[in-house]
Amino acid sequence: MTDEPVVSEVAIHAPAEAVYAMFTDPAKLVRWIGVRALLEPRPGGAFRFELVPGEFCSGRYVELVPPRRVVFTWGWESGAIPVAPGSTTVEVDLDERDGVTHVRLTHRGLDAALRGMHADGWRQYLARLAAAAEGRDPGRDPAAVHAESGRSPMEGS
Repeated sequence: MTDEPVVSEVAIHAPAEAVYAMFTDPAKLVRWIGVRALLEPRPGGAFRFELVPGEFCSGRYVELVPPRRVVFTWGWESGAIPVAPGSTTVEVDLDERDGVTHVRLTHRGLDAALRGMHADGWRQYLARLAAAAEGRDPGRDPAAVHAESGRSPMEGS
């Protein structure tokens, strides 16, 4: 393990409440990541989604401070990506200023060998989050493209 987290940031032209809902409402989560989701947005509640058919990410919500902060654990059920379910932590901090919500996502607990892959993945998915929260089409999910090519769903382009 490493102490160095993966940090990704994006500015979204939408209210913090709308961006917060993208992490807590299953129908909104799958607009930018995954195809199905089971979310129980309360401390200890399930955080689970299917990235592509048959590839599940799961963990538990740890902290929810509407509309400023969401913390959940994270990992992959299949073992295709060697991060056990709930073994790492993702912190999402939202700071709205002048109609723009600044999102800072910090993913802690990843092995050094997996940081680059997750950094690339979060960069791509935060761009999709911004598009969805702003009411734009986020385009084709990169995980679907990777799945079709036989590559890992979190690999960079």
